[in-house]
Amino acid sequence: MIDSAPLYWLLDVESFDYDVGIFRDADLSGKALIISRQLWSLLRGSTVISGLIGPGIFKGVAESGNRRMDIMKPICALLFDPTELRMDEPVPAVDIINPEVIDPLGSVEEEEIVTVLRELVLEKGNVLAESPVAKIKGDTSVPRTIHYREMVKKIRVSHVSGVMRAKFILGGANGPMYKKLVTTFESRGYMNPERLEVMATNERVFNRFTDEEAMGEWMIVERSGFDTSVGIDAFRAEYDETLKVIKKNVDEFIYEI
Repeated sequence: MIDSAPLYWLLDVESFDYDVGIFRDADLSGKALIISRQLWSLLRGSTVISGLIGPGIFKGVAESGNRRMDIMKPICALLFDPTELRMDEPVPAVDIINPEVIDPLGSVEEEEIVTVLRELVLEKGNVLAESPVAKIKGDTSVPRTIHYREMVKKIRVSHVSGVMRAKFILGGANGPMYKKLVTTFESRGYMNPERLEVMATNERVFNRFTDEEAMGEWMIVERSGFDTSVGIDAFRAEYDETLKVIKKNVDEFIYEI
């Protein structure tokens, strides 16, 4: 049984020839924010793709010729083809190379480091210095020596909590997207993934969660050791487990910004 805490994943998405419903040849760009326990490997036959499964939001723009449409859409999974991350591809559909990954359940941590401090000192008189930088001697003035004094000290460093980091990253420019996720959660919009869509950049389309042709027969590789379900049942099991943890720790995941 996988016992990992859900994480916020914030990723750039850019794709071509995307079917957004109103027009099917759109250049799509934007960001996806999704809560997933990990990056999953999905297998169907000989085809392998990657995915994030959990409550999420896509916010972006679709353009086709002189047509333009703003998109703010709740999603329950983000699927993509990892082979699109090859260096010879013009643009990866999902930038998983540089994602912003946030653990809201992460606690404040402290670590102790040992460092060497070098203090620059100016002293008057005849000073025996191990590392003199300069010696100044006038005709009548007292000679002065500039040198470094080294000290070994232990320093305690504190890191901010996961919630504080999440509030910082999900506020500001990402605020509208996060607020939409919060309002959807509070209105119970994420309770039933059957009512949501899957952002499948590998197919350049938003699929219905209940679309058997699109969602059927996929096996979640990392769950296969303890869960024999496939397709929609496998996605639903993972989605429900993620949502259960979010509801149990709702103050860490859902808050006003």
